[in-house]
Amino acid sequence: MSPKGWERGVSANRLKLVAPSHVEGLFDEELGLLAELCDTWVRYSERNATLTAYYEAKEPLKDFGLTMPKSITENYTPLGWARKAVDMLMELCVFEGFVAPGMDDPFGLQDFMASIGFTSVLQQAIQTALIHGCSFLTVGRAADGRPTIRTHTAEASAAIWDYPNRRIKACMSICDQDKHGNATGLMLYMPERNILIEKHDGEWAIPADATPEPTVDGRCMAFRLAYKPTQIKPLGRSRISRDAMRIIDGANRTICRAEGNAEFYSFPKILLLGTSDDIASMSSDKALGLYMGRWNAISKDIDGDSPSVVQLSASTMDPHLTMLKSWAAMFAAAVNIPASSLGVVSDSNPTSAEATEAQREDLIIEAQHADRDFGDSILETIRMAVRMRDPSVDEAELLKLQVDWMNPSMPATSMSADAYSKLAASITGFGDSDVGLTRAGLSRSEIIRLKADQRRANASKILDNIRGSDMAGGVNVLRQPESVGGETPTVGTGPERSV
Repeated sequence: MSPKGWERGVSANRLKLVAPSHVEGLFDEELGLLAELCDTWVRYSERNATLTAYYEAKEPLKDFGLTMPKSITENYTPLGWARKAVDMLMELCVFEGFVAPGMDDPFGLQDFMASIGFTSVLQQAIQTALIHGCSFLTVGRAADGRPTIRTHTAEASAAIWDYPNRRIKACMSICDQDKHGNATGLMLYMPERNILIEKHDGEWAIPADATPEPTVDGRCMAFRLAYKPTQIKPLGRSRISRDAMRIIDGANRTICRAEGNAEFYSFPKILLLGTSDDIASMSSDKALGLYMGRWNAISKDIDGDSPSVVQLSASTMDPHLTMLKSWAAMFAAAVNIPASSLGVVSDSNPTSAEATEAQREDLIIEAQHADRDFGDSILETIRMAVRMRDPSVDEAELLKLQVDWMNPSMPATSMSADAYSKLAASITGFGDSDVGLTRAGLSRSEIIRLKADQRRANASKILDNIRGSDMAGGVNVLRQPESVGGETPTVGTGPERSV
């Protein structure tokens, strides 16, 4: 594709980075890691820009140059199938919080997440991880010294994977740029410290007011959020796979051909035989006016013969629509989504709830696996933040922490209630447990509010019982009676009786 043709799918202010050859204040090992990080970022930047273009429906048309005129190819409407593939899976990967056995709010994480807006930024990080294959979570300190968690996209970040230890060895994030898209600030997450470097007057250096921050336990404080990681590709792979992009290209070409066919349907081609020279040499605008006019007249030729009019029938659009449905079916199979979600495959008969659930089964399974992979990285990140906040935390208790995800199958309320009632009747204590309430269809926030309401109701009931006992002549346990004559009466026995 020529550079001119690619301008449609690339932002004018796309990030650019020139690797620093020397940074005052960095150790030799850190300079080597920085050079490798910059090389990694440059190597994948074009690919990441392409994936973003497909997600935003700004991909260039891969035209064969055979039949379609430029007036159509330069103004076609790209299909948003890539965005559909990403968003449908993302909407099933809904983070609800953290849970641990015997803890309502483990390690005070509820307030911590609310203070940094963790739930919202995590959902955005999951979205970019599905687009580019991975995104990154990093732990650092805010200006007030408290730990904070930041997210970084693959478009503005790069990482080096430590294969023996199965974790990130070093990470780099572009944190500032000028108006031309040139990187002017880099945040480096090295094994021993987090370092901010900035570019001024063409030179990279550590700012005087930015002190490098030591890491916890001597390990890099960046964590991958990878979609379908493997041993070969530990940083994951994009949901917008290469075969999915090729299918989108084919569907876009089909749309353009259908647009051209629609033009002939709008104005069927007319063939005039034996007409005069003034009509044969008529301009396009005048010919269109004659074609669209309410009253039409054609003069005889020079021999006085009447001209004949023949209408050429346009070819049907059914082959284009059939081919578009075939592309949709292939794309749906490639990304495990129902073909009906793409808007071109319709079923005349309404489908049952069971049939709809069966169509979503592959996507639900994929969401469950994605939750598992994302959850491991989220737990590593939050454990690091807890250690930074409280170095004396009990590691055994910290390892019990788990991520709570919304059920991706999203069963109907009636189905959840039916399953809940049957399990509650057969398992002791299931009905009042958090697990049981989750199976009933309640979200994490609803369970927390319900438990709080139950505690308030129980406390009020206990107070009412105490007040009722006091009014009936029993002992008020809220206020002990004063001793009389230096003797302390026995609590709960009531007044003595003579026998």
